[in-house]
Amino acid sequence: MAEVLVAWLYGTPLARLTRRDRQGIGLGWEQAGLARWGLGSRVLSVALPLGNRVGPRDERGLDFFENLLPEGPALQTMARIAGASVFDTFAILAAFGEDCAGAVVVLPDGRPPETADGGGYLPMSNDDLAEGIRALGSAPLGVDLERGFKPSLSGFQRKFLAGRSPEGTWLRPTGGAPSTWILKPDARTPIAANEATCLRMASMCGLVVPDHELIAVDGIPTLAIRRYDRSTTPLGTARVHQEDGCQATATPPGMKYEVQGGPTLAALATVIRDHGLPEDLEGLLARVTFNTAIGNADAHAKNWSFLHDHTDPIVRLAPAYDLVATMELEPTSDDGRPVNNDPTMGQRIAGILDVRTVTRQNLIDEGTHWKLPRPVAKRVITETIASVAEAARSVDGDERVLEAVKRRSEELAT
Repeated sequence: MAEVLVAWLYGTPLARLTRRDRQGIGLGWEQAGLARWGLGSRVLSVALPLGNRVGPRDERGLDFFENLLPEGPALQTMARIAGASVFDTFAILAAFGEDCAGAVVVLPDGRPPETADGGGYLPMSNDDLAEGIRALGSAPLGVDLERGFKPSLSGFQRKFLAGRSPEGTWLRPTGGAPSTWILKPDARTPIAANEATCLRMASMCGLVVPDHELIAVDGIPTLAIRRYDRSTTPLGTARVHQEDGCQATATPPGMKYEVQGGPTLAALATVIRDHGLPEDLEGLLARVTFNTAIGNADAHAKNWSFLHDHTDPIVRLAPAYDLVATMELEPTSDDGRPVNNDPTMGQRIAGILDVRTVTRQNLIDEGTHWKLPRPVAKRVITETIASVAEAARSVDGDERVLEAVKRRSEELAT
């Protein structure tokens, strides 16, 4: 196993990672990164200024890089493949750090990205894609060690990472080639149609969402989402840097929910006020209102992200993702019995935790707590609720979701 890992950003070595113990990570800065972006730059993370000393009791380095890994069964399988504990972030990143969220590439010391990027893409037939989906239990995210595709992506839900040609053919990345699409197949609890419906409504409401399609793979409803942290250039596909709400607040992934001690909505608003665009505060409030209207109780800190530009210190609110009407899912237990949906939200709204009881006034109070002027908060919330109601009447999709959103929008409008 590598003794030292190097985190690269936009082709520049930025940080050196060392194993501090079986669970920790030591973080040091590379001179090339300091020369390119300058001491104190927050190009990697607003919570990790370049050049700042990260001491042995400082967990910010571990927090940032641990948040690049998935959760649940995918993490367990990746740890087993790496021959490591699920708590050994260093070892898992050493094995699976070549295609992460954002523009970070983590490689063993002495191996530049040019070596990792020596891969490309292989066309996949429908059968190939179906085989990849079926194999997610043993090859999470579409990991293909034989072809050198060793990605990592946060989240609990099963995902298959792929490329796609301009003609629409699905592609298997090889080597260090970046994935450009995320495929999320239905599992025991159907969710793809629900999420696709919510994304359509969000788009109609003026929220920025990634390109997406609802497709069938081997008869399984699957939501395909174009990665917003990738861009097309004359030279091919480029990575675009981003960090999620846990990374931006130096929070470990195990604390992504506010009830676990994780970031509040006000903490995310502070990131925007201190490092972002003022208008993104309104965008944040519009999304919180949208999540309330669709009954999304699982909006936690890792479901918010911020985009970084390598030439601009200002961060921007990333497109909305993981928009699911969780109160309209139909989960079942291991033995097939119906299970009630949990209305406890990932983050409180004006102190409220139950998504079913949040009122328009609660939303206004939350927005003003972020120092938004009350008239501005009222306008954003009123316009968003009206847009959601119209979208629920206009879009095609999961009828169970649409009917519930119509009812909830009427409640919030009063």
